[in-house]
Amino acid sequence: MLEVTQLKTWFPVKKGFFGKTRYVKAVDDVSFTLSRREVLAVIGESGSGKTTLGRTVLRLIKPTGGRILFDKKDVTYMPESRLKWYRFATAMIFQDPFGSLNPYHTVQYILEEPLILRGVPPSERREKVVRALDDVRLTPPEDFLKKYPHMLSGGQRQRVGIARALITRPSLVVADEPVSMLDVSIRAEILSLMRSLQAKFDIAMVYITHDIATAKYLSDKILVMYAGKMVEYGTFRDVIREPLHPYTQALIEALPDPDPSNRFTKRKVPPGEPPSLINPPPGCRFHPRCPYAIRGKCDVEEPPLVEVKERKVACWLY
Repeated sequence: MLEVTQLKTWFPVKKGFFGKTRYVKAVDDVSFTLSRREVLAVIGESGSGKTTLGRTVLRLIKPTGGRILFDKKDVTYMPESRLKWYRFATAMIFQDPFGSLNPYHTVQYILEEPLILRGVPPSERREKVVRALDDVRLTPPEDFLKKYPHMLSGGQRQRVGIARALITRPSLVVADEPVSMLDVSIRAEILSLMRSLQAKFDIAMVYITHDIATAKYLSDKILVMYAGKMVEYGTFRDVIREPLHPYTQALIEALPDPDPSNRFTKRKVPPGEPPSLINPPPGCRFHPRCPYAIRGKCDVEEPPLVEVKERKVACWLY
């Protein structure tokens, strides 16, 4: 259903009046495919380009290069005037349940707004809104219609955000860290809800997160990003069981260990921080932090994306 090929999203940054234009390479040569009913987890540290990738796929940000095919239609550079059908076929669940809902509108109007834009007659809107609230388990729905966002808890607000995204029955949803700002006690509930709704409505989903532990509830495939680049891509089971790229290995190593006997075990976490996206290092962008970096190779040449053990990895070790 969705085919992304060598996608690039660069933001120009000018230095002074006569300075040379430089670019923040937020997304740099990313490719993946997504079928109906599949969930792709996009994993990486903050600043790796995950959110920019999701917004570019939805054409909320105009890409710099590459191709985005949706149901075999090229939407990469399609003008805004012709994108209305794509807006109805896609949706986004935002990270911040507090900032993504208009505080001056009731829950009923927040959910009716997408229906108004789609031309649904007034006689059908209330029924669809009530059904959407029931789908996200805000019951009884009538008790929430006249409430404003400030009258809801964080979990309830995110449920309203999920209902808004799904009320037009989109084919593709991008969920941008939808549980990162919620209490730990309700994260599992929201993830379980998203999984059940995704299966119920046959939705393809791009799940953006920095937490591999939450991705296991939803994901069929995983794409690992570092400094704007994709470094590993494959099925979730294969990548988690045997991560090939040193950065993927580091992410899994950083997961909390529930065994108290291992609390003093030293973790193999790479030193340093992700590089600047304006001036990334030459060669492999992970090489300054990589314990396996090959001098004269990793710091000079950018590794190609090659197929190894039924997944793709960008590393000179393979």
